[in-house]
Amino acid sequence: MFKKNYLLRFYVIFIFFLLPGLQFMYGQEEDLLKKLEKTIEKSPVYDAQKWQKVGAFRRELASAPAQDLRMRHHLNQELLNEYRVFKQDSAFYYGLQTRELAEKLEDEELIASAVINLADISVSAGMYKEALDYLSLIDPVTLPDNLRSLYYGLMGRCYSEMAEYSNLKQFSEEYNQLAREYRKRALALTDEGTYFNVFLQAYMEFREGNLQRAKAGFLKLLDGELNPRELALASFTLGEIYVEMGNKDKAIPHLARAAIADIETSTKENLAVVRLSEIMFEKGNTRLASLFIHKANEDAAFYGAQQRKIRVGAILPLIEEQIIDRIERQRSRLITQNVVMSFLLIFVIALAAVIFLQVRKLKKARKVIEAAHEDLKDINRELSAVNERVKSKNIELNRVNHLLLEANKIKEEYIGFFFTQDADIFEKFREFKTKVQATAEEGKLEKVKYLVSTYDLKKEKEKLLRNFDEAFIKLFPNFIEEFNSLLKPEEQVKVKKGKILSKELRIFALIRLGITHNEIIAQILGYSVNSIYAYKTKLRNKSWLDKKDFDQKLIENTTLQL
Repeated sequence: MFKKNYLLRFYVIFIFFLLPGLQFMYGQEEDLLKKLEKTIEKSPVYDAQKWQKVGAFRRELASAPAQDLRMRHHLNQELLNEYRVFKQDSAFYYGLQTRELAEKLEDEELIASAVINLADISVSAGMYKEALDYLSLIDPVTLPDNLRSLYYGLMGRCYSEMAEYSNLKQFSEEYNQLAREYRKRALALTDEGTYFNVFLQAYMEFREGNLQRAKAGFLKLLDGELNPRELALASFTLGEIYVEMGNKDKAIPHLARAAIADIETSTKENLAVVRLSEIMFEKGNTRLASLFIHKANEDAAFYGAQQRKIRVGAILPLIEEQIIDRIERQRSRLITQNVVMSFLLIFVIALAAVIFLQVRKLKKARKVIEAAHEDLKDINRELSAVNERVKSKNIELNRVNHLLLEANKIKEEYIGFFFTQDADIFEKFREFKTKVQATAEEGKLEKVKYLVSTYDLKKEKEKLLRNFDEAFIKLFPNFIEEFNSLLKPEEQVKVKKGKILSKELRIFALIRLGITHNEIIAQILGYSVNSIYAYKTKLRNKSWLDKKDFDQKLIENTTLQL
């Protein structure tokens, strides 16, 4: 049986997916945007909590008696609910399981609810025909009020999304009309004064253009006690209303609250962060636009909704192009500064020549001037070398921009990882050059040498390796468990606290990515070739597999997280 609170959640999700394009604000929302940035940084923590909860249900399901069909149905339903806005393919799998168990139980109400679940997941994945095919299996007249309300709500949601993605006005108008009719039927089956009853009424006012009444309805909802999902959906819709009213400054805080609530609940269907990215891009805030769109792209790829990937893919290259353009302008300014420095250097040389002629008889002064001249030449050579490295990094950034234009063909984790590292290296070079330039103008060679000596390459290398570990584990979240499955039980690899991958695991992580030559692995990790060979041999000896089959089995046994 569907519980009343589950009915509420299902309805609100249906409304959430209907909302059209949104625009933004700037002003008192600054604190909320900062909070959103911190929340995005902590998103792996929230996802880990979600995985723990899912893992607990999986273990409970694995130990449930095979003959207790109702218990197994209940546990499969719980897993479906956890995956519904988290990972589409897993939600669909457990939806099929609940349907199979409901049929074995010969419970018509459970069968109907299972079919509705499968249709709901199909709509979320952009498979509208499949959703309608599922719903066509049900006669709504035979359903109880709660399931009939879900049925009509889902039909309205499906037709509304079909209208949004239709390029032909004739069909979009027809779909929107059907969506309105089904929403009205769903509203008629809700209890007066409940959260969802107020939500639906306010939303329908909004869709009819009655913005003031719609705003009043959602403000009333936000004054009550709401759970994170209810808060996210109500805030998102209210932000939409403010944008339609032309007040982006009031819209943005509500959108930020919606995005924060979605991230904290590991909701990967996070439309709020997409909207925020679009508005930040329009306002010229490329830093926040890039941060938000990368989060949206990561969530869309993880969830598996194709229509969301297309939407994110449309704006992602534009944002990255604007970032590259800004870097190019900075590079132009650096070239201008170098030209000015060259003229200054020529002036210093000319002045030194005049002084040399005037104080020809003063040997000591002449030696000082010559020494200063040589120092300036050394500094110029160092600045030229730094400039060449900056040019090299700019060429690399142009290559990254080209790859970003093919974002729908490349995993976002790789693009984000390498682009972030390049940007970090460039920024450090820029700061280093600025310090050297300032010191050079003061003529303090010793301070220049000191600045060079303070650049800690080892620390940067360790940071790079840790970032590699994080990016790899995002792609292969079960890598350590799957790797250990290739080893004997008593030879399992354990990672120290505070570490992501051990040295040995990092070697085989590179092999999993296709880097198999010992010389290249040694160069990447900073070990000797002999050490790489020794680590590989040591772990292969711990496996229950034949040594020559170990690497191939590693590739086959470790799964990429799509």
